[in-house]
Amino acid sequence: MTDFSKLTRAQRCVLGCIAIGQDGYHNDRTLAKLEALGLIVRRDEVLPPTRQCRFPMTVRRWDVPTPVHIAWCEWCSRQPDVIAEVEQDGKEQP
Repeated sequence: MTDFSKLTRAQRCVLGCIAIGQDGYHNDRTLAKLEALGLIVRRDEVLPPTRQCRFPMTVRRWDVPTPVHIAWCEWCSRQPDVIAEVEQDGKEQP
């Protein structure tokens, strides 16, 4: 899928965040939909034990495959309103 305009605003926002490495605290249903579309892939990361947690902890992380990332960047470059949309989303969050 390279027609990102068919995604919802929330899906585009989450995809954009994951594409730049901000892959935490997103809606599970949005993540599941993006994963089902093949736009993101799940990667479990095992964190080593620390003083606060004596056992290794597995954290769910998300990546955008390289071909999707390239298509996303190309699509974004043709969308002058996407920058304003992302900036507006940033202002709405506490």
